[in-house]
Amino acid sequence: MEPFDEIQAIYDSEKRNQTQKSAEEIVDSARANLKKLKRDQFWTIMIMSVPLILLTYFFYKVGQFGDWKLISGLSLMIGPLLVRVVLEAWSKAKLRRIQTYLSTSEFLESVQHYFEGRKRIQKIFTPIIYLLYGVGIVLFLIAIKPYTSPFFFAYCVVTGIGFWIGFIWVIRYSYRKEWELLKELEKMSEE
Repeated sequence: MEPFDEIQAIYDSEKRNQTQKSAEEIVDSARANLKKLKRDQFWTIMIMSVPLILLTYFFYKVGQFGDWKLISGLSLMIGPLLVRVVLEAWSKAKLRRIQTYLSTSEFLESVQHYFEGRKRIQKIFTPIIYLLYGVGIVLFLIAIKPYTSPFFFAYCVVTGIGFWIGFIWVIRYSYRKEWELLKELEKMSEE
């Protein structure tokens, strides 16, 4: 029986060395993570709102007098950005409803429900938004090509495609950060 006693002693010492978080620490950490999610969503909305405002201003000043390619291109650039900003604002409102004072099971359920909604946005809406915005850029570039110099057209191509890639990067980056925080919240709520 001595080998078993040694194994039991090792097991007991490992059990005592593990640090268990108190309920207050878990709640404080959950509050901090929710606050970080809210702040990140705010900045995502702000970052996407700036080009949305600029494109809308350009559309009303110049674009509405253009041909169908220019109007369609600008509309396909403005529309997906607007949809994405609305989806982010809707998610932010849902995130605001998650309360840390709920019981663990209710908290976990609300985080899980929020997480499922975010996954739907990322898997259904986001690829469509990327595609429509890309088509809008192409139509916009086709529409302005006859009216611009080759140098300015090349500049528009580089900045337009650069913004599109940046737009994709911002959304993916914010989603990855959000995914990590939600996983951490889910893990904390299981403890």
